[in-house]
Amino acid sequence: MTWRLLTAVTLAAALLVSGPARGAKEAPIEASGTKRSPYIGWVGLGLYDVISGGSSVYFGFHAGGAVSLVQLTRDLPLIGWGDFALTIGSDLFFPLAAGVGVRYDKAGPLQLLGGVGFAVLPHTGGGTTPVGVRLMGTALYPLPKVNRNLSAQTQISFDILSDSVSLFAWTVGVGYGF
Repeated sequence: MTWRLLTAVTLAAALLVSGPARGAKEAPIEASGTKRSPYIGWVGLGLYDVISGGSSVYFGFHAGGAVSLVQLTRDLPLIGWGDFALTIGSDLFFPLAAGVGVRYDKAGPLQLLGGVGFAVLPHTGGGTTPVGVRLMGTALYPLPKVNRNLSAQTQISFDILSDSVSLFAWTVGVGYGF
């Protein structure tokens, strides 16, 4: 239930900020935040739900980035992305993933990234290291009044791993376009 609430709050916040306030002067979206940047880096905090027989939620730190590889269409580049994290709790988990996806810059002020990749979940709990597939979605909202290359960032990902393990992660932080 907690994850449903977090997902609902995240989607509501994204919808709320996706339209400019009435009477507000819009910043030039095309050059603000991480939009149109071929390289994007991000850092932040997150909640990680490790599901292996039971469910354990951990707090953690994450960092990652994306690079534009090829323009599939005028508004849709193919990207390569990577993300890693460190969780804090009774066991330490180090979720790692890298993959490919697409980036869409025309969703109002939001920039959307989504993709699929290879995921690994090293941990200190003993046993084997689960490996599998990660599905990832990221939204970036430009913050041009703070810094013209800075964006607020949120990410939701789901890892389907070996050994009947899965990982659901929700993170928030900042993104920076290079």
